[in-house]
Amino acid sequence: MNRKNVVVTIGLIFLLTACGYHRQETEAQLPGWIRTIYVAPWKNNSTELHLGQWLTQELRQEFLRDSGLALVPKDQADVILEGRIESAYTTGLSYVRYDVSVERRIGVECSVRLIDAKTGKEIWKSPPIYREEGFYVDKSLMMTEGLKEIALKKISQDMAQIIHHRIAGVY
Repeated sequence: MNRKNVVVTIGLIFLLTACGYHRQETEAQLPGWIRTIYVAPWKNNSTELHLGQWLTQELRQEFLRDSGLALVPKDQADVILEGRIESAYTTGLSYVRYDVSVERRIGVECSVRLIDAKTGKEIWKSPPIYREEGFYVDKSLMMTEGLKEIALKKISQDMAQIIHHRIAGVY
């Protein structure tokens, strides 16, 4: 056998025997009795007015898009996903002078738990989840607030994905 054939043969062996990456289905992770979920509106302890609504919406989209669980109204759910935004804070990230920032960072902390809809017992609770996102400061306050809103929506998407993955891996 020449060198080229040896390389091709070894390559085929690795290809055929290699561990294939695949997405594990949520249904396989959760107990059989959990088939439906209700995502409750999030409580919002922060001063960011729409953050709770955005996070609730992103979570519902995440469960609709990629889950073995059916998203249903509360009275039809096996489990209820509840969450609370504990805080949101903004800090300076970079400055032109000591008192003039050109970039800021918004950070959000939340807590989340999964409740048995029949008994009201907590099935699972996540440790606090933190996410931060930077945004630029514009001379216009309206533009800066718009950029901050984009950052908060990105944080909502990221948190929804994290929570979805954590719930899929609960059991």
